[in-house]
Amino acid sequence: MTTTDETLIRLRTTAAAGDAQAALRLGRLLCLTAADPAEPGDGEPTWPEERWLRAAVAARPDDVEALTLLTGRLAQQISYWEACLDMNPDVMKWYGEDESTVERRHIEAEKLYARIRAAGPTRHTGAGLDELAVLLGVGDKPAAEHAYSFYVMEDEAWSGSVRHSATIVASDADEIRWACDKWFTLSEGGIGGEPTLTAYVDGAEVGSVGLGPHLADGGVDWDAVAVPELSGSRLPAGLPVPGRGLHYGFAGGAE
Repeated sequence: MTTTDETLIRLRTTAAAGDAQAALRLGRLLCLTAADPAEPGDGEPTWPEERWLRAAVAARPDDVEALTLLTGRLAQQISYWEACLDMNPDVMKWYGEDESTVERRHIEAEKLYARIRAAGPTRHTGAGLDELAVLLGVGDKPAAEHAYSFYVMEDEAWSGSVRHSATIVASDADEIRWACDKWFTLSEGGIGGEPTLTAYVDGAEVGSVGLGPHLADGGVDWDAVAVPELSGSRLPAGLPVPGRGLHYGFAGGAE
């Protein structure tokens, strides 16, 4: 199914009326963006999916997909705020956060992780859940590093000695196209580097293409870009990629 702006409008209307499945699908799509296309704002950091994922979890307390997406995004928030604390603690204040932000999210994410395990996840999620446990500090089992197939869009630029980056990780060709278009629209063509889209099958790179030459108004000219199909076991939505320091969804940062 092709994802369009109309898809989000329909999902938002249905989710706002209390449909848990629509809230979950909307939350999953918004995980792939830097900002909610329907809401004003500069997009950093917003995590626009959070309210919808919380609604899905509230409606379906034992839904593994909803729990996994919310837990994975909280783990990403923890990483983001920890990086802010390391680089410049004052950044936290700009967003109305403080040092307790990381602790609160840690506590919540650990409880959600325990609920995922209690809900009986499939074997397919095992490697990603092991990696998530390590990130949250609730486990130390090494994850299988060649467990999944996925796409990665990378956009980066340097400002002096600081590297600014934007990354999108997804496991569906239609969704990575949609997410890339949203990013390049929001960033007005990227952050100044040479953005690339790379496909991995069972953890091994199988193809990479530069997106810069194919940028057009409103996103990428996908008719000119061959996006490899994925085979193998696809990265489950919400989980990190074992051994690569990559999270499902959109991630932006500086280092």
